[in-house]
Amino acid sequence: MAWFILGVLLALIAVGVPIAFALMITAAVSMYAVGMSLITLPVQMFSGMNSFPLLAIPLFILMGELMSATSISERLVQFAGALVGWLRGGLSQINVLTNMFMAEMSGSGVADAAALSRVFVPEMEKAGYPRDFSAALTSAAATLGIIIPPSIPAVLYGVTTNTSIRDLFIAGIVPGLLLAFAFMITNYLFARRNDYPVDHRFDVVRLGVAFRRALVPLLIPILVVGGLVFGIFTPTEASGIGVALAFFFGLVISRDLTPRLIGRVFANAARQASVVMMLVGGSAVLGQVLANEQLPQQIATQMAAVTQNPILILLLINIFLLFLGMVLHASAAIIIVVPMLLPLAQQIGMDPVHFGIMVCLNLGIGQQTPPVASVLLTVCSINEVKLQNVLRYTKWFLLAMFCVLLVVTYVPEVTVWFKH
Repeated sequence: MAWFILGVLLALIAVGVPIAFALMITAAVSMYAVGMSLITLPVQMFSGMNSFPLLAIPLFILMGELMSATSISERLVQFAGALVGWLRGGLSQINVLTNMFMAEMSGSGVADAAALSRVFVPEMEKAGYPRDFSAALTSAAATLGIIIPPSIPAVLYGVTTNTSIRDLFIAGIVPGLLLAFAFMITNYLFARRNDYPVDHRFDVVRLGVAFRRALVPLLIPILVVGGLVFGIFTPTEASGIGVALAFFFGLVISRDLTPRLIGRVFANAARQASVVMMLVGGSAVLGQVLANEQLPQQIATQMAAVTQNPILILLLINIFLLFLGMVLHASAAIIIVVPMLLPLAQQIGMDPVHFGIMVCLNLGIGQQTPPVASVLLTVCSINEVKLQNVLRYTKWFLLAMFCVLLVVTYVPEVTVWFKH
């Protein structure tokens, strides 16, 4: 049954059916095949989306859109430049650091890639960097958006598995920093090899001015995530507070928001949120079919029969997740596949929080690998570069991501250090 469901889903995606509709069609076909009443399909879809914690997703998307529409990205770029612009390949390092700052606001790799690729790819090309390298770097660095809190995939994982979203947000901090560090090392190696320029000399006065301008934008995600981490408010409340603070900044402090711009921000946020929620609805029905057929337990049993070695089991899970990340949207993969794999991970003593970060990192890699490659294709489309040319550079950033994935997988302390 599992192969039948996966086969139908992949066939629909292969012929160009949008993933959300492919999930719904697959769910309907699967329900009919196992004798379930199709009358319950819309009810199950609504039930899958009717969750208070899931309300955090459209609110975090709106918060990211509000902050992208104001002068925040420009202020963060200047601050990042003052911090690391003096390093070899300074503009590439600024790219990574700015993505790290933006990750604290949007929770979406696609949103970060769309916003920052318009800024960095042309600027890096003017400074002498190959356009394909700039696109590859911007795409890879956008992966930080789904690891560093607030992370939309982490919210989905928490809702799907009934795991603390607060714990998942805390657990994503160190892996996110490790990933940023790995990208910066990769940049440095490219810079040394190709003699990429230093952006400017270090200047304390410049750093002070840039920090003052970026202070309020930096404080917004710190207050939102900090309040969540210390238990002051729930994830949904945190996202609402973030939206209110972003509005206050755009209307009162920077005065960038106009009625016309606000309308465009809400339209963009609604469009992005509707895609995610349709994926959630379709995945919820398909997940119900899988649960009724006890496929998660069967798959866990079959994978455990292959080997009892925890190291090999984790390797098999990673390979499976990497493959799924190549063909499925991260939201759909989490809702469909995580219930199958989590029992197996728990059998070998893996903490659900640790497993959640491992899943998010795997699916982040999937956003960079064709055929789906949602983030990479977004950057290529916006900047009109050919995918095959960008992949020449992307492979080195993928290598850096694989190294971090191995550390996260086999060194639990990287993610669950706060529980000890």
